Amino acid sequence: MICVILVAGHGKHLECEIKNEASGKYSNLEGVPKALLPGVGGKKLLDFWWAAVNTRQVFNEVYLVTNADKYKYFERWATANDFPVENIINDGTTTYSGRLGSVGDFDLVLRNKKIEDDVLLVAGDMLFQDHKFDVLQVVHYFRKKPGELAIYYEMEETESSTTRGIVEVCPTTNRITKFYEKPREGDTKSRLASVVFYCFQKQTLNTVSQYLSDHLEVDQRCFGKYMQYLVNDSNIPVYGMKLPTGFQLIGQVSLADYEKWLSYFSDKKSNQRTQQPYTAKAYARIGLIGNPSDGFNGKTISLSIRNFWSEATIVESRDLV
Repeated sequence: MICVILVAGHGKHLECEIKNEASGKYSNLEGVPKALLPGVGGKKLLDFWWAAVNTRQVFNEVYLVTNADKYKYFERWATANDFPVENIINDGTTTYSGRLGSVGDFDLVLRNKKIEDDVLLVAGDMLFQDHKFDVLQVVHYFRKKPGELAIYYEMEETESSTTRGIVEVCPTTNRITKFYEKPREGDTKSRLASVVFYCFQKQTLNTVSQYLSDHLEVDQRCFGKYMQYLVNDSNIPVYGMKLPTGFQLIGQVSLADYEKWLSYFSDKKSNQRTQQPYTAKAYARIGLIGNPSDGFNGKTISLSIRNFWSEATIVESRDLV
């Protein structure tokens, strides 16, 4: 399997606000790509994703797609974090108006690296509240399903469904029955938000170039639009996997929004109560009289042996399914 991390966005809103912030609180972050901004706990957003997917047990290669404007930042990050610099792909764009779109960047990787394998794709500039999830669980679930996989979560009350990709999911099969990219009020009652976190089968990858040839406008070349096409217009099944954590793509957010979500997710993390492991012992015993399955109604007399025992520990499950 191949992993592709998208970090080629040209959104300047947050970057400009950081530059013009009067107090100088964020002066050290001026010009820094969004994926390299601090997340929960101060660790860079991309650091969390790299830690999650940096496993040869699952991924043969991990590719990072950026633009010419920010390439040098990711080159330095790669050198410091043992990421192969040759796996950073420069899409050659320098402006928002000249962008390829996230689907266009994905296609660039598929063509340049001649990928013929299943792919896990994520947006590297996503802020999320819980970094304990195991990406292996996602891959395992994907491999059990006869189709593509889209990650979703249940939105917080403060989030507007008109700013997200919203999915309707069959409760029996977990197949996504409808995908709405930034729906209007009243289009759907669903509060299940899809994020740029997908798994694609290798035989589905040929739909990417076909989609791009049919959609020449760059506004149509975002993953929300592509997934809307895949779910609503094609015969390719797409399944959903719900994660118990919220996500925020900070591509076009303001500095106030970034601060708000960073604080909100930090508070959520600190308030999460994790059950402590519980351990118990069962000692070996010798039966003297009787047998649990005999005709004496299971009455027995036995002695325990204190230096032989079986020990079991119950811990909070990390299974996301």
